[in-house]
Amino acid sequence: MKAALEHSKGAFCLRAKADWPDQGMTVIAGPSGAGKTSFLRAVLGIERAAGHIAFAGQTLQSAERFVPVYQRRMAWVSQHNDVFAHLSVAQNLAFAARFAAPGGPALVDMAERFGLASHLAQNAGALSGGQKQRLILARALMSNPRLLALDEPFGALDAEARHVLLGLLHGYCAEQNLPVLFVSHDFDTLTRLADFMLYMQEGRVIAQGALNACLLDDTLPFRYREEACVVRRATVRGYEDKDGLNVLDMGGTPLVVPGAALPVGSAVRLRLRGGDISLSWTRHEDSSVLNILPGTIVAVEHTNGHTPLAPGSVNVILALSGENILVRITEKSARALSLAVGDKVYAQIKASALVSG
Repeated sequence: MKAALEHSKGAFCLRAKADWPDQGMTVIAGPSGAGKTSFLRAVLGIERAAGHIAFAGQTLQSAERFVPVYQRRMAWVSQHNDVFAHLSVAQNLAFAARFAAPGGPALVDMAERFGLASHLAQNAGALSGGQKQRLILARALMSNPRLLALDEPFGALDAEARHVLLGLLHGYCAEQNLPVLFVSHDFDTLTRLADFMLYMQEGRVIAQGALNACLLDDTLPFRYREEACVVRRATVRGYEDKDGLNVLDMGGTPLVVPGAALPVGSAVRLRLRGGDISLSWTRHEDSSVLNILPGTIVAVEHTNGHTPLAPGSVNVILALSGENILVRITEKSARALSLAVGDKVYAQIKASALVSG
């Protein structure tokens, strides 16, 4: 998808140009007031901006053409959406289905997937907060959109309810190959869902790229966060019943993750948090750490007046299994190890620290 848009509203000026994949999940990130919601609304055609938009081989907007919102087949869920409280759950879903393109999901199937099957006859206004959010999302998907747009719709949910809903969303969109464009301030949501990132500041897209490239970009804030991480993909190869460990393959490198057995052959996302990884010169077979992986140091970043790293912290960028990861250690440890670019070291990753998201 491509967009080059300009729009002024009071003192704010949107002047954003971006190019992102027509598949997968793309997050629009950036500080408050950067223009994320304005850009999303302009892409959807809800807010009229000057410029050009192309999606899936179709020009949606140009100097000569403007495809109206209702013809774009783009569903939008924002933090201000609500259920139709005077209708039942089934009627809420059926309302969206009335305007759906052919080939959309069956109402009963969608209700089952989002845990609403036993509530179909219930008045939507009587649902709990989490159930309402599931209904709002299911209703949007019932319209059989070509693109799903989300603007911080899950911010009011507690962490557990948000985790469940994000899992349902990711699973459905992956199965249906439905692209998602979403705004998020939440680092957990961003790293759990996104494949690609557009980073905005003062009305402009100042960086764009694959998620990990942006998470490790030294001009962006993510690599300096306390919970800095990268997201890696892995494939489930088996399960060790005795120890309760899933055996994964991450780019040809084996590793284990505790938890309930995952389907063999299924794909998982792993968040590798920099603070949960340690480094050593040798492979310690007598360690309690189960995942000990060889890597090569690409960069060593110390605390100084030019980086927002916390005092006494060091970022080490390590090439591991074909991609870079971030390791956060102390200045004292870095000094003791005398780490330098090009060094071959071992990354020790606690199995309990690998978060599958």
